[in-house]
Amino acid sequence: MSIPYIQSTMQEVRVVDGSFISYPFIDSGDTSTKVYSLICSQLASYYNTSQIDLDTPLSDAASAGVIDLPTGWADNKAYFVGDTNHQSNVGGMLSFTRTFANIPKTTLLASGSQSYTFPGIVGSRGELSPRNIASLSMTVGTIGVTLTTSGFHDLDEGDNVNITMDYTVGTDPFIHSINGNFRVLEVPSLTTLRLDVGHYWGEQVTLSINSGSIIEGSIVRAPTAKNVSTLTRYDYILPGVTLGINNVLDVNVTPEFSAIENITGEQAQTVTDVGTTTIPSATEYRAMIAQEKNIVIESSLSVWAGNILVLTTKTCKAK
Repeated sequence: MSIPYIQSTMQEVRVVDGSFISYPFIDSGDTSTKVYSLICSQLASYYNTSQIDLDTPLSDAASAGVIDLPTGWADNKAYFVGDTNHQSNVGGMLSFTRTFANIPKTTLLASGSQSYTFPGIVGSRGELSPRNIASLSMTVGTIGVTLTTSGFHDLDEGDNVNITMDYTVGTDPFIHSINGNFRVLEVPSLTTLRLDVGHYWGEQVTLSINSGSIIEGSIVRAPTAKNVSTLTRYDYILPGVTLGINNVLDVNVTPEFSAIENITGEQAQTVTDVGTTTIPSATEYRAMIAQEKNIVIESSLSVWAGNILVLTTKTCKAK
């Protein structure tokens, strides 16, 4: 009886039809990051789980551990992230997907909204001068609404105000109610001011005020939770390849924003209110709000693919 002949190349890893290159971040504007998915076939008995090491670059067929690479696939900036999708086939063959990936570019994406508790602000409210809101209007293409007060408001651009206001839009009977602290965006006159109250229109509409008042003064409050829009940054890191990062312990995860007590002779500690002895101080934090500075509200480090890590940092504007 003759001994079945096994072609020697069947013992080696062959790239077969179905291999493809994907662009996983094209929707977020990154058109250069590629993931190379090599559909491979080999005699199952010869498959070696440690044939190539993670992070090996896709420099050529030998570094990829295959007989041949598809034309144009060599990329020494793509790194091995693992073999997956192993399946047994007829004749003792094994098919699997061998994947190499570029280190993705840093991306910054809108990430919806969430509730976040901002620090309390200690201080004096100063002289409060309530004014009734006489009318309300908007202009297409200009952020916010313009309030007309019943008397001189004595406000400047960048000031903060507390308002309570009910209004309707056009002929719609639904009543919109606004209560909160807002920054003055513009002061067209001594009786008008523009605020962004979080209501936006794509066409000119008529706003009718039902009732409303405005109180000027510095922000003084207890810690307060607000629903805010967020922006998240994704930084991708491959230890041993990314400059300055030799291993995962070299990655510092950005801490969440917190106020710190700064009293000489005492151990610094986080606090829930900002005041004269904190970092930032109440004055500095009010300036952060006025300048719309971003603060970190969440951060984490996780595995993206293979040994490639992703550092996720979520931020929002100080409120």
